[in-house]
Amino acid sequence: MLVFTGLLLVLGGLLLVAGWWLHPIADAEQAVREGRHQPALESYGVAEKRFAALPFSKRLLPGLYDLVIKNELAVMYALNQYDAVIDKAGATGTPGGKFWAGCALFVKADMEWMKTETRMSWLAQAHEEFRRAIEASPADFDAKFNYELTAKLIADLRKDPNVERPRDMKLLKPAESQLLEKVG
Repeated sequence: MLVFTGLLLVLGGLLLVAGWWLHPIADAEQAVREGRHQPALESYGVAEKRFAALPFSKRLLPGLYDLVIKNELAVMYALNQYDAVIDKAGATGTPGGKFWAGCALFVKADMEWMKTETRMSWLAQAHEEFRRAIEASPADFDAKFNYELTAKLIADLRKDPNVERPRDMKLLKPAESQLLEKVG
């Protein structure tokens, strides 16, 4: 009986620690649902720092770490912080980061639509990131769609560098309603 009670106390303590450790992620998810992106970004930053403080946690919980980074990048994207998305995605190297890097690179290409060489460069980089996202997650329909869309735009530009991008050609996923993938 004493052993059983001891095990329950240890388990309870572990659950309390896990709850404390995961709390910033829950706070970030709530902030995103409420449309408060800056507080969400701060909470994801706290969660990321906790992963950095315990490097084994990235190996122990790789899916959770990727989800934190992916959601953090999605919030940064929603805040139009495209350069920061690209930098952070490259630094973390997570599977979800590759998708959001591709989205940010695509937007950068769209911003340079009047400069043929620049837009081709951004589109080529976006295409490569979407390819990497597919390699990391072969079932990701959004990455596949964006990869094909980017390939079509590159092919159209090679045929006619002065062609305008049809306004109805949009990436999948960056919509606000699809911004957050839940952790729990």
